[in-house]
Order: sequence, then C-alpha cells, then structure tokens
Amino acid sequence: MLRMLLSAIGIIELLSPEALINRAEHLALDNPGDCELRSWVVPGARIEGLLILLSMWRNDRSYSAFKQFLGVIGLLALAFPRAYVDYGTQLAYTDASKCRWKPWVYFGTRLVGLLYVIIALDELRND
Repeated sequence: MLRMLLSAIGIIELLSPEALINRAEHLALDNPGDCELRSWVVPGARIEGLLILLSMWRNDRSYSAFKQFLGVIGLLALAFPRAYVDYGTQLAYTDASKCRWKPWVYFGTRLVGLLYVIIALDELRND
C-alpha cells in the first residue's frame, strides 16, 4: 500500500507539480500569495517525482533503500521541525521571511517525521 501511495505522489509531482505545490501552499501558509517560489522548484519537483517512481519500481532493493532514506529525513523532521521547515522555506522561496506558516505545520512536520522513522525502522526490522 505504501508503494502505491508513494507512486501516486510521484506521478502527481511528475505530471502536475504546480497543482500539488499550490494546494500545499494554500493548506499550510497563511499568506500563499505573498510567497514567491524560486525558479528551480517546479522542475525540481518533477525530478523528485521521477526519482520517487524509479526508487519505487526499479527493484526491491531500491525500494528498501528509499524507505531507509525516509528514516533519515524523518529523524531531522522529528527532532528539529522548526529548523526543517525554515531551512526548506529558505531553499524554496525568494523571500522566505514573508512566508507565514500556519501553527499546525510544525507539529505536522514532527508527525510526518515520526511516520518516516517508523517506516524506516520497520524496513530495517524486515531486513
């Protein structure tokens, strides 16, 4: 089921990154109209989608490695949610100081980080 969910996300990122980004901004930002994405973000999302799909379907080893990589990302998000979001904001937006995240974003980042760590630990346990 996880493979299918991640594949769906990869397909959306590959085919329609603007729609995904716009939807996420409207859910997570108080002022999405004030935040300007850097020029590389949309092409970068397409590349990320392609890499996710390749990782999911190349072979079982690449899928396993991807889940373990999620654990590394998850540890950072779980331990340092504010720094994780703030660093990503600096990377993705031309004037990151204008972006106002909704209060739930930091807690949500921590929850996603926990989920990623659980996925990675389960994968390591299965190896």
